[in-house]
Amino acid sequence: MKTIILGLFLSLFSASLSFASTPPLNSIGHIQTLKGTVSIQRGSDSLSASIGTAVLRSDIIRTGTTSSAGIVMTDDSTLSLGPNSELVLKDYMFNPKEGKFSFVTRMAKGTFSYISGIIGKLAPDSIRIEMPEATIAVRGTKLLVSVEE
Repeated sequence: MKTIILGLFLSLFSASLSFASTPPLNSIGHIQTLKGTVSIQRGSDSLSASIGTAVLRSDIIRTGTTSSAGIVMTDDSTLSLGPNSELVLKDYMFNPKEGKFSFVTRMAKGTFSYISGIIGKLAPDSIRIEMPEATIAVRGTKLLVSVEE
């Protein structure tokens, strides 16, 4: 009897762990790497990011003065943020079945590296990176930007 109860408990515990690690349905990517302090502003909430944290459309990602973060989007694009950076994920749409693509970010400050994923191959004209004094339409596969305050 103890074995059955223990087995049932372990099954329920593992199911709850897998449910807890399931990203939200509206997730557009996740934090893949992280060093130091990284926060995500989501509406009026400020969340402390960790590896595996889902990112959503309209999130603002901020790194501390000695911190960095790596983000992988659902189309396998990768974004890297250096120290003291702020990035807004303004718009993202990855729906190849319907031919709908959009990748718009705003780099407010700091350093930012971008390597394109599937959107860059299928619809490169739908990628736009905005900065305080310029907007870049990405047509290549790699980009490194530094925005000073």
